[in-house]
Amino acid sequence: MPSRERYLFVCTNRRPDDHPKGSCAARGSEELLKELKAELLRTKAADRFRACGATCLDACESGAAVLLEPEHVILEGVSVADVPRIVRALHEGTPAKVSKPEDPR
Repeated sequence: MPSRERYLFVCTNRRPDDHPKGSCAARGSEELLKELKAELLRTKAADRFRACGATCLDACESGAAVLLEPEHVILEGVSVADVPRIVRALHEGTPAKVSKPEDPR
């Protein structure tokens, strides 16, 4: 089994539209996962990094959520617009710094 340097687990959990917690899928995570995979292929990084779908990461209220491993960092409120910045950070070796600029973490 091939091993990658980092894995990006994208929550694609879907709840009913009226669920109080909401869901990452309702916030665009399925398209986000497709774009992450495509960007990794475009930048020839799919052999180093892997984007995978995941069920609930327990960050529903602020989804779409992406878990970076092995750093154990959860990115919250991620959108398709963030994909180039996330992949660029992976290439630069700074995956824990891809949080949105307004996020104080």
